[in-house]
Amino acid sequence: MKILFIDVDPQYLLGLPPGFEKIGCEVKILTDIVEEELEQLLAEYHPDLVLTAGWTKIHTDSRLRILGEMVEKYHLTHAYWATEDPRWTEEWSLPYIKATKPEYIFTIDRESVSFYQQLGFKAYYLPWACNPEFHRPAEPMEKYKCDIALVATAGITWSSYRRNSAQILLKPLVERGYDVAIWGKRWENLDPDIVGFNVDSRHLRGKLSYLETNHVYNSAKIILGFQNVTTELTSRTYEVMGARGFLLAPATSAVLEKFKPEKHLVVARSEDETLRLVDYYLDQDEKRKKIALAGQREVYSSHNTYNDRAAQILKLTNLRRGKRCRKR
Repeated sequence: MKILFIDVDPQYLLGLPPGFEKIGCEVKILTDIVEEELEQLLAEYHPDLVLTAGWTKIHTDSRLRILGEMVEKYHLTHAYWATEDPRWTEEWSLPYIKATKPEYIFTIDRESVSFYQQLGFKAYYLPWACNPEFHRPAEPMEKYKCDIALVATAGITWSSYRRNSAQILLKPLVERGYDVAIWGKRWENLDPDIVGFNVDSRHLRGKLSYLETNHVYNSAKIILGFQNVTTELTSRTYEVMGARGFLLAPATSAVLEKFKPEKHLVVARSEDETLRLVDYYLDQDEKRKKIALAGQREVYSSHNTYNDRAAQILKLTNLRRGKRCRKR
């Protein structure tokens, strides 16, 4: 089975492509969409499946138009993984789908599946996952050591549950001077009138390459796990736990459905509970390690790796081995 994966972002390149390789597929990665290069590759490689995902810097209008034209010209089986649902379905996913013409849509949001099906697409639920070869335990690094770490991009309007996450998990800690290190964009422009609190600049560590995130998860004692919606899990939930990081998350329905508090991670329902949990677990090294290990085993063994996601895609698309692209 030949897979053509088109993206440039390390988060995606370290996700499904190695997952497909692990289950025996041949994978070719294209990091840009240039008409002549794409057409030559399609003519030579004959992919059984073209897979795209997300919302990254190569997704300009002109590039998406080229991809859509190639999908039609070569009758490609194109599957799109909509990782911006449900917050950006109207603004991003729908225009992307209109331009690139996928046959299959996989979405990280269960409630969006029926929406796409009503539009006539073959749509399925495909949540985030972890890559055990990247999201794994490693030696702590001095420059990333801290009591509490947050790897997250600050919101602009903070109109989603992300604001609740910040208020439950981050607000009480920065207001009381805990050793919190924050990596991510836009925190220097945080608007306290919107989010409800200030973050002193001493907590800010600036942007962080995705390739460095695993080092943070292995170096901090506690990692805060913001959630964007209550019904689904963020990518970092799986990634932190895959790295055997000790995760403190808000007690959303999705977190509680997937994991057991005090066994795989810990959860807070309020600012006071965040403070209580942090005060307790900062001094409990062995308990943190025990919970983090159980969390890692859970995401590794319960169909939460990209090997599992790749297998799901092949099963749901029902692709036949040996299928080839046909030029119109």
